[in-house]
Amino acid sequence: MPMDQLVSSTDVRPLSRQEFYRQMYQRLSPGWKDSLARYCEVIAAYILPETRILDIGCGHADFLAPVYARTPHTYGIDPDGEAIRKNTLINNTMVGTAECLPFADDSFDLIVAAWVFEHIEHPEQACREIYRALKPGGRLIFLTPNSWNYNVWMIRLVPHRFHDFFTRRLYHRQEHDTYRVRYKINSPRKIARTLLPLGFREERVILNGDPSYISFNSLLFAFARFLERLFDVKLLQRARVHIIGVYQKPSKQALSRSNARQGW
Repeated sequence: MPMDQLVSSTDVRPLSRQEFYRQMYQRLSPGWKDSLARYCEVIAAYILPETRILDIGCGHADFLAPVYARTPHTYGIDPDGEAIRKNTLINNTMVGTAECLPFADDSFDLIVAAWVFEHIEHPEQACREIYRALKPGGRLIFLTPNSWNYNVWMIRLVPHRFHDFFTRRLYHRQEHDTYRVRYKINSPRKIARTLLPLGFREERVILNGDPSYISFNSLLFAFARFLERLFDVKLLQRARVHIIGVYQKPSKQALSRSNARQGW
C-alpha cells in the first residue's frame, strides 16, 4: 500500500504528530524501540531495592516512573528550579548542576542523565564530579543526541532565541522546556575521550535511530525512513540520532589489580 494511503494529513493530530509517526515506524520496523524506551530498559537492568540513584537534569519528566518505583533512594538535581518544583516522582530533589554536585564521594550506585550532555558547558568538570559521586563499581547511564546526525546539524543552524518557538510549534513541548545546547560531548568518540581518562570504563554504547524528528507529513516520513535505512550501513551507523551509553567506575578490586599491574 502506498505511504500516502497509510498516512494522510487528516490522520495526524497536531498534538501527537511526532508520536504518531514514531508508532508508525515501530509498526513498519519490527524490533525497533524508541530511544527513551531503550534508555529505561537499560537503567531498569541495574535497579534493586537498595540502589541509590541520582538523576542529573531530572526536570519534571515522569518517563522513568516504573523504574524509580523499584527503589526509595531516588535523588534528582536540575538547574531549573521551576521544573524541580513540578517533580513529584523523585523523593529528594534540589537545584544544582552537574559541574558541582552537592553530594559526598561514593554516594550513588547509578547516575543517569537524559538529554543533559548536549547542554553541559564544562563536560570534563561535570564528568569528574559524576565519577567522584559514584560508588566504586557504580555506573553512569546517559541518553543524548549524536552530533553526527542531521538533526543536530539543523538545530545548530537555528539561532537559540528561536528554539523555544520551534520546539513548541513542531514538537508541542511545554513553553520554556528548551535550554541552550552546546554539543561539546556529543559523539561516541568525544564521550570516550572525556570519560576514559577520568577512570571510567566503557561498558555499552547503543546508537539508536528515530525518523520522527523530521516527520511532519507522510512524504517527510518516507524520506526519514530512507535515511534510517542508510544508517543501517556499518560505516554510517555512527550517524544515528541518539547515543545511549553505560560507563562504569571500576570497583575497588579492579582498581587494586590495575595499580598492582602498574607497580603502584
